[in-house]
Amino acid sequence: MSMRHHLAQFSEGVAHIGDVAVGDEVTATFIKRDHGTKISRLETLDAPGPDRVKAPCPHAGTCGGCLWQHLSYDAQAKIKLGMINKSFEELGHAERITSVIPAKEHLKQRNRMDYCVGWNGEIGLKEYGSWNRYVDLKTCLIMNDGIGEILQEVREWMKAHDLSPWDAKFYRGEIRYVVVRDGKRTDQRMITVVIHSFESIKEDARADLSARLKNSCTSLLLGEQSLTTDLSLAQKFEPLFGNEYIEEVVNDVRYQIHPNSFFQTNTVMAEELQTIVGRLLFDGTKSSHLLDLYCGLGFFGVAFARQHPELKVSGFEIDAHAIELAKYNSNINGVGERCDFFAGPAEDLSWKDIKADTVILDPPRAGLHPKVLKTVLEMAPPTIVYVSCNYHRLVHELTQFKEKYTVEKLEAIDMFPHTPHVEVVAKLVKKN
Repeated sequence: MSMRHHLAQFSEGVAHIGDVAVGDEVTATFIKRDHGTKISRLETLDAPGPDRVKAPCPHAGTCGGCLWQHLSYDAQAKIKLGMINKSFEELGHAERITSVIPAKEHLKQRNRMDYCVGWNGEIGLKEYGSWNRYVDLKTCLIMNDGIGEILQEVREWMKAHDLSPWDAKFYRGEIRYVVVRDGKRTDQRMITVVIHSFESIKEDARADLSARLKNSCTSLLLGEQSLTTDLSLAQKFEPLFGNEYIEEVVNDVRYQIHPNSFFQTNTVMAEELQTIVGRLLFDGTKSSHLLDLYCGLGFFGVAFARQHPELKVSGFEIDAHAIELAKYNSNINGVGERCDFFAGPAEDLSWKDIKADTVILDPPRAGLHPKVLKTVLEMAPPTIVYVSCNYHRLVHELTQFKEKYTVEKLEAIDMFPHTPHVEVVAKLVKKN
């Protein structure tokens, strides 16, 4: 069958097949249906297309982490551009993205990976299209060096102390995730081994894990997650050595990051993203008060307060721990007296009476809560910059924004090479 980028047309609908390129002729096996789409697995490559390259990772094609390593990078950017503009076109928007700002690094670009522990003792990532088949990784080229050795040490540690892997089907076992976070600009590395119960890890096992990983990281934590839900986040932490946080520097701003905190996973492109958002917010625009919704640990607000000495920042975020970090980060960067950060769901609307002249919206993949969208439109600040990790939601919400706003600028930034994901930023300016 002839493939069109990652989509194949079958007689009964659309099929998603991992590890295919434009013009490939392949044989694939149907796996399952997902919302009307057939998920299939590549069996044989019968004739390669012109966009296909040799994937650098030995796990490419099986691992669900990097679906596009087999595509040339130019082809990846072209596909993303087409996907974004098709979404705008389908919803009747006239705006188009002219290009995707390319990733500066195509390997070793990520600063965080969450490696799941499979029921059979595998440690790695899930297979493409499956929730219960795992790829036992020997390397991971999108992180800094040493991942294969870390995962192997944890495998051997589990065997040495008879620690069972977590079984996501029957909700039993102990070792659930190995989370690795890197400070690309600080040379720090944090490893968190997420377990079901602290009590199951005896003192000798803790000491052995510390000895095995002492040369692989600057801090090592155990994280307890007792819920049966498949989560790499932990409810409680116990440091085995080092700090219970990691630090990163973006555009000369230093951030402290908790193990559960969200932070942009591509440090180099996070610098680019921050620069673009700042340019859209402040070039040609005077701002005295910035409202930063979904502010996290202060990624945008703290940076812009440093760059603009007269700017006041109000940030809101549902994660109370992230808000404490935002306050800390504003203080260590010398702007604490001009930054106020508050914890609570954005849809609680505790920010609705703030008279901000500029607003940043950086919601999760689900997009804006309807209450948030309605209230922002009622507030009608002169300038809004919307940072979207899910452009499909942005495209839908723009229909309502356009009742009061003009889309002055659109930018697409490739934060996630080798995946279909892309960040889109929209500058909205109030009409009249």
